[in-house]
Amino acid sequence: MKLERRYLNVILFLIFSLSLFLYILIGYYINRTETDSLILSYGVLFLAFIVIMFQKITPLIILILGLIFRLIFIISLPELSQDFYRFFWDGNLQLININPYLYSPNDLMIKKDLFFLAQDLFNGMGKLSNIHFSNYPPISQWSYLAASYFGENNLNDSVLYLRIIIIFFELCTFYILYKMLNILKLPLKKIGWYFLNPLVIIELTGNLHGEGIMMFFFLAGVLFLYKNKTIQSSIMMALSVGSKLITLMLIPMFFKKLGIKKSISYFFLIVIFFSILWIPYLGQNFFINYIQTIKLWFNRFEFNASFYYVIREFGFFFKGYNIIQEFGKITPFLLISVALFFTFLQKNDSLKKILTNQLLLLSIYFFIATTVHPWYIISLVMLCVFTPYFYPIAWSATIFLSYTAYTLNGFQENSTLILLEYLIVFGVFLFEVFGGGNKIFKAFVKNSIP
Repeated sequence: MKLERRYLNVILFLIFSLSLFLYILIGYYINRTETDSLILSYGVLFLAFIVIMFQKITPLIILILGLIFRLIFIISLPELSQDFYRFFWDGNLQLININPYLYSPNDLMIKKDLFFLAQDLFNGMGKLSNIHFSNYPPISQWSYLAASYFGENNLNDSVLYLRIIIIFFELCTFYILYKMLNILKLPLKKIGWYFLNPLVIIELTGNLHGEGIMMFFFLAGVLFLYKNKTIQSSIMMALSVGSKLITLMLIPMFFKKLGIKKSISYFFLIVIFFSILWIPYLGQNFFINYIQTIKLWFNRFEFNASFYYVIREFGFFFKGYNIIQEFGKITPFLLISVALFFTFLQKNDSLKKILTNQLLLLSIYFFIATTVHPWYIISLVMLCVFTPYFYPIAWSATIFLSYTAYTLNGFQENSTLILLEYLIVFGVFLFEVFGGGNKIFKAFVKNSIP
């Protein structure tokens, strides 16, 4: 028995070493146009993650491993996303007292000596970002401002400071997840499906996206609400929406649990605190510019969509052109209808039920969205640890196939790989919704060796 255990420890050490090696490759050596190397590396990394999660590991081990994997990226420049150039463009604009919501980069580059990194950031963010106003809410803007300030005109230092901010919030998220899993009497091991997930580590710590900050504030708000601390909860919820707007659609689902009177005061407080966040950025044309930017996600941008791409093909067949603008006008009403259904026609009488319905609502949003970047579904991965559903984990494995769209010859999506991605996702989704809930998660909880 001791020999078997020793043999198993050697295997786990090799898997850990392989994971370290692959994170180093992805963080420092593989460009997103090297799709074969990228997809192969990520695929092996995800298999290693699955093997690790099949073991009887403690939350402490999960914390240590997750922190080590994140620290691998500490001095790397993001290779898979150019969004970070826009982050520091907005941060540096604020340092010279220019409102990032009032001017597009193209508007400002006519000025000479705008700021030290202006030309590098302008070139790095790409033409699509250059022509649009900023879409990042205030909490995100403040993190970009802080990183730019401490970075002192050095891009590598700015990246380092923003990465430290993100890792800090990830550690705070780990604590919140641990507390909530205890409250809900769920296996603590489930925390690893988020904290050790390669998609989460690469897209948050590696590529500097803010979904982790958004979801930390959201879960903190949920935890405070569970403890009947409505003021603290409303502040956290306002900060969550102030990081990324996506959690705005999840908040109404607390209505039934709170009741009419408490809901009115709770939602009112959220609106007040959320409005306060925007005060430093208010100015002429602010509302017009921001609404115009948000509309782009519904009626112009297209990437890695599922149902929308099917509908788009029908549009080409019957109308002879891309119907994204018509679809974009309908999408908000579809979302509102689905949100009302989950808010008023579902039994949101327990925290588990509310979190499950929030996961399903957010999933439906991404299913009909015209743009689904890999980091978008991190919120699903986080929510699923409180639910019976494993399909977000499956999606976090397959969504990396979307990076095959970035080639040396330009941007070109591979429809076969997108079809493969969503066949797997919808296959697991339908299996779990129609009777297979908890079966996959339980398999990992009960077994120690695959």
